[in-house]
Amino acid sequence: MKKLIFTIAACLVAVIASAQPMGGRPMGGGRPMGGPGRMPAGVMEKPFYEQESDSIANARIQDVAGRLDLSEKQLDKMVKLYAQEFEEICRNLQMSVREFQMMQNGGFRGRGNMMGVQETPTNVQFDTAAAKKTYDQIIAKFEKRYKKALNAEQYALWQDMAGTKLDNKFNSILQHVQENTQSMF
Repeated sequence: MKKLIFTIAACLVAVIASAQPMGGRPMGGGRPMGGPGRMPAGVMEKPFYEQESDSIANARIQDVAGRLDLSEKQLDKMVKLYAQEFEEICRNLQMSVREFQMMQNGGFRGRGNMMGVQETPTNVQFDTAAAKKTYDQIIAKFEKRYKKALNAEQYALWQDMAGTKLDNKFNSILQHVQENTQSMF
């Protein structure tokens, strides 16, 4: 009987011990993995532009809704389009920024690079022209969608409202993306 109780107790201790993390405390002094402000491993955090897009779109479109005399359906459609445009622009700019960061840090270190020795790249510059070209293509794509969502008179007014559109904000959006993109390399 003593052997049975001892065996059950030993098994129970083994199960409890295997369920505890190694070392008793999570790495990073009790913070979730990934550092301050990050989600634990395995939990995906939305990119900054997805968190911002709805509020930015809602504020910009609400600001001009009265001047454009938008119906409720048009208002919803314009907010949705503006949010999608902002997200797509930021996602593409972020890919360009990360590609630049990777090139700046020597690119991928594969099997051909012995011992992970990193060669310092020379003359690596951010390709602003390529990023701007992609940006302009996205703007053109969404202008077609805005034209479909609005009638001719509303679209003409929309074209004159430069402060609400993203087509003249390349540098400020690029700077915002660069500030909010942490290097992964």
